[in-house]
Amino acid sequence: MKPLLALALMTLAANNIRAQVVINELMQSNIDCIMDDINEFPDSWVELYNAGTTAVDLADYSIGDSDKANKAWKLPNLQLEAGKHVVVYCDKEANGLHTDFRLESGKDGAVYLFKGENVADKVTGMKKQPAPNIAYGRKNDAADDWGYMLTPTPGNTNCGKTTKTILGQPVFSSTGMVSAETKSFKLSLSLPDGAPEGTVIRYTKDGTEPTESSTAYSNPINIRRTTVIRAKLFADGCLSPRSVAHSFIFHQREVTLPVVSIVTDKRYFYDPAIGIYVEGNKADGKENYNHDWRRPINLEVFENAEEESVINQLCETRIMGGATRGNMKKSLALYANKRFGEKRFKYEFFPEDRPGVTDFKSLALRNAGNDFDYLFQRDAIIQRNMARHTDLDWQAYRPAIVYVNGEYFGMLNFRERSNEDNIYTNYDGLEDIDMFENWYELKEGTWDNYNAFKDFYQEHGHTMEEYSKWMDCYEFINLMLMNLYYCNLDFPGNNIVMWRPRTDDGRWRWIAKDTDFGLGLYGRDVNYNTIEWIYNPDYDSNNNWANQYEHTRLFRRLMEDEDFKREFLDRAAIYMGDFLNERGTREVWDPMYEEIRFEYPHHRVLINQWWPNYNDELRNARTWLNKRTNIFYSQLANYYRLGTPTPMKIGTSLTDDERASVSISVNGVKLSKALFDGKFYKGRKLHLEASCIDGSKTVTGWKVTETTTTGKTEEKTIAIPTYDFDMPSCTKLVIEPILSESSSILLPTADNDNAPCYTIGGKRAKDNARGVIVKRGKKLFR
Repeated sequence: MKPLLALALMTLAANNIRAQVVINELMQSNIDCIMDDINEFPDSWVELYNAGTTAVDLADYSIGDSDKANKAWKLPNLQLEAGKHVVVYCDKEANGLHTDFRLESGKDGAVYLFKGENVADKVTGMKKQPAPNIAYGRKNDAADDWGYMLTPTPGNTNCGKTTKTILGQPVFSSTGMVSAETKSFKLSLSLPDGAPEGTVIRYTKDGTEPTESSTAYSNPINIRRTTVIRAKLFADGCLSPRSVAHSFIFHQREVTLPVVSIVTDKRYFYDPAIGIYVEGNKADGKENYNHDWRRPINLEVFENAEEESVINQLCETRIMGGATRGNMKKSLALYANKRFGEKRFKYEFFPEDRPGVTDFKSLALRNAGNDFDYLFQRDAIIQRNMARHTDLDWQAYRPAIVYVNGEYFGMLNFRERSNEDNIYTNYDGLEDIDMFENWYELKEGTWDNYNAFKDFYQEHGHTMEEYSKWMDCYEFINLMLMNLYYCNLDFPGNNIVMWRPRTDDGRWRWIAKDTDFGLGLYGRDVNYNTIEWIYNPDYDSNNNWANQYEHTRLFRRLMEDEDFKREFLDRAAIYMGDFLNERGTREVWDPMYEEIRFEYPHHRVLINQWWPNYNDELRNARTWLNKRTNIFYSQLANYYRLGTPTPMKIGTSLTDDERASVSISVNGVKLSKALFDGKFYKGRKLHLEASCIDGSKTVTGWKVTETTTTGKTEEKTIAIPTYDFDMPSCTKLVIEPILSESSSILLPTADNDNAPCYTIGGKRAKDNARGVIVKRGKKLFR
C-alpha cells in the first residue's frame, strides 16, 4: 500500500468569487475509463460543472494547460444547463470538445479554464499520475475539497468517496514463459508486503481487466495449457493500479523466432461496435479496421524459449496500413506511452539491423502488406539489401510469432516505423524535423522549407550542386534505384516519406517503405520497363496511380542535370555489379528464408494458404531475380542511349582473406566486398582506386585483361593503385588488383594529393562536409 500525496492545489478564480463553471474532475491518463464520441479512448480529460442556476454557453469559455488565454482551446457553442456536467477530451484532436493539448501525466502539470481573458478556474501543481485510469476531483460537485476518486464519475455527479492510498501489485510465483512443449504446474499469487487487511487478489484468464466481480484467488492456479493471467488487488477504501499480466505459452513445437504475447479485452479487437480487428457494424459506413482507433494492450516479448520476457508493459495498438487492412491478419502499430507507465520500448528488437539500438517510441507488427499471402518478406528483402550497402533510411526487420490472449495468431514482422519515430531512434533522439508523406501530407514541422523546395524544382536548369543545398542527392539516387530495379510500381506517388532536420542547412532525405510490389509480385513481368514507366504515365494504364508527372517531377528535373545523371547511371551499373543483383539479393534473402522456414508453414495453415503455393511463389521470385539484372542494364542503355553494356569483373581472383583486407572503389563508390561482377557501358569513364585496410599488404597496381571483339586477349599492367580509363569496346574486361607484401616504403598520406581518396558521393569527404548530423553514432554529411 502506498500513501498518495495531494495531486494539486485548487485555486479559485480571481477576486475569490466562485465561478459559475468549474473544473470538477480530471484524469491525466485515461486508458479505457471512458470512450469518446469518435470511439477512441481520449488520452486525458477534464470534467466541467455548471454550479450556477442558469445555463451558460461554452463558447464563452476556453481551456488550456498554461495561463495564456490566447493559447487556450476555445470550446464549442454548447449550452451547459445548470447542475449539469460536460467532459472535455484533452487528446490533441483539436475539434469541438476535443482540445489541442493533453494533460501532463508527469509532474508540474496544470489546467486553466478561461472566461474570455479571465481565469475562471484552474488546477496547478499537479504531481505525477499515481497510476492510469485514476481520477482526481472534488469530493462533491463544486466542493472545495479534492481527492483521488475511488470511482471516476466523468459526466456524472461526484460521489463524495475519495482516498489517499493506492494498492501495490500481486506477486506471481512464476513469471511469463514460452516453452516448446506443454508443461503442468501450479501458479501461486500472493499479496505484496504492506497490503491492508482484507485485500483480495482477483484475476482473469480471458485477457480482460479484473474487476470486483472477477474470480477471487484462493488456491494455486493449475496451468496445463497456454494461459494468460491478469491479476489485480482490491481492498475497501483503496485504489487499484492496472493489473499485472503474465503469459504462459506452450508452442507445441520448436521456438525458432521471438514470441509476442498480446493480452487485451477481446472487445477491443472483435466487438462489432468498438473492435478494431473486424468489419463491424459500419455505423459511419466505414469498416472498423479502416479507422485508426487505438486500444490498450499488454505486450510481452520473449526472445527464447524457457526464458523470461524481455518486454512486459502496457501500451497501445491500432490497425495500420492501407488496402491490406482487409487481410485476414492485420498490421499493428505499437505505441509506448508514459501515460501507460513506460514512455519507450527499451529493448534491442533488431540486433542484426540495429545492433545496440534500444530506444523505440513505437514499433510495427506488420503483416507483409501486399505480400501477405505470397513471400511474406519482399519489402524486408528489398530494403535490407539496399540499406546494408548504401546510405538509406529504412525500416529494420525481424519476424516474430504472435499470440493474442493465448491463441496462436500466426506470424507478423517486427518493423521500424516509417515516421518521425524512425528518425528519433536512428538519429540520436532528433525530434525537430519537417516530414511529409506522399508529397502533400504534413506529418511534422511546417510547410515553409518544403514549399520553397517544390518551387525550386518546378524550374528547369538547376545543377546537382544547387540541388545538394536542398536535398541529399545520393540518398535519393539510392531510393530511386532500389524501387526501379526491383520494379516497385507503388512509388513514388505513394509510399514516399521525406524529412529534414529543422536547421538552416537541413537537407531533405527519404525513408524507404512498403516496397512489397517489387520482386515480381502478382507475376509482374521481369521485362517491365520501369525507366519508361517513371517518365511516362501512359506507359501502363493499369499501373499509373504512382507515376503521374507531379510525383516524378523531382526525379525528372534532376536527370536533366548531366552531373546527377552521370551519378545515377554510374551507380546503377556499379550497384548491379556489386550487390543489386541475384547474388547480392540472395545473400540477404536466403538467411531470411531459413529464419522463417520452420514456423512459416504453420502460419500458412492458419491463414488457409497451401504450402505448395508458397514454394511456387518462391521459385517464381527467384527466377525473376535471376533475369532482372541484365534486363535492367539494357533498359538503362536503351533509354539513355548509353554504350553497349559490356561484362566487367574486378577483384574476382582475390581470396576471401584478401578481399576482406582490400578496399576497392569504382567512380568513388566503394564496393561492398572488393568484388565487381557485372557490366559497364562502352565509352563511359571509370576511375578505380584500391588500398589495403589492415596494412598487411600494399596495392601496387592493376592487371587488366581485355577480350577484344575479335576474340583476342590482351593484357597490360597499371603500376599505380589508381586507374583512369574509358570503358573499351570489347566483349569482356577483367581487372585485378596487384598485391605485394608491405615494406618500409612511406605510403602517401591524407595530406598528399596523390593519396588514395576515400570518397562520399564522389567528392573528398573533407570537401563534402557542410554540417554534421549523427546517425547511430556515425557522422552523416549534410
